[in-house]
Amino acid sequence: MRLTDHSVLITGGSAGIALALAREPLGRGNRDMVCGRDPERLAAARAALPGLHFFPADISRDEDLRGLVAVAEAEMGGLSVLVNNAGVQRPHNFLADDPETVLLDAHRKIATNLIGLITLTAFALPLLRRWPEAAVLNISSGLALVPKRSAPVYCATKAAVHAFSTALRYQTERDAPNVSVLEAILPIVDTEMTRGRGNRKTSPERVATEIARGMAAGRGEIHVGLVKVLVPLNRAAPSLAARIMRDG
Repeated sequence: MRLTDHSVLITGGSAGIALALAREPLGRGNRDMVCGRDPERLAAARAALPGLHFFPADISRDEDLRGLVAVAEAEMGGLSVLVNNAGVQRPHNFLADDPETVLLDAHRKIATNLIGLITLTAFALPLLRRWPEAAVLNISSGLALVPKRSAPVYCATKAAVHAFSTALRYQTERDAPNVSVLEAILPIVDTEMTRGRGNRKTSPERVATEIARGMAAGRGEIHVGLVKVLVPLNRAAPSLAARIMRDG
């Protein structure tokens, strides 16, 4: 897939992976729009990348998602690449934490990480299908394949994103071959969400570079960083992979 002359929408775009993608592999030669929930962080991102379109949006709200697609069509002439990057992860212990707090947070994670992703994809597909070459890129995690103890709901949403990406790819391959469905399966990345977790983090810039290579090569699944080790390890020795990841 070529990486220029696209209209690109990136969710969760006020920092981290989204801005790394918007700066380089999807920034040059494209019309980009990024969205996020935090107005102050969006303002900082606008100052750093003044050529981008910015739109405040909450991925868990259907009306915001409809607005995103409408703005993409009105201001960028349509949409040819959708990057579903927005995500929420907070640790919870179902046996120790207050059940009401756990459930409230679980609903938020599911609404953002899964339902919002599915909804925005559904709204965007009519626009994507108009382009001769288009793509949906879902940002997933190695935790979709091998979960960890501290984040059962987050891991479940990423496992669902993995299954959704694969099944949607089967549909577009048959009925809309101009729309590629890609999934970037990431290791732990050095972002605000992972502050204080682990010490072998991959930089957002490296993630963006590896995603760009995978997109250019037409890979449906793009394995980034240590996920390239995790995937074959999980196939050959799943119990060992589980032991390594369970307290990650």
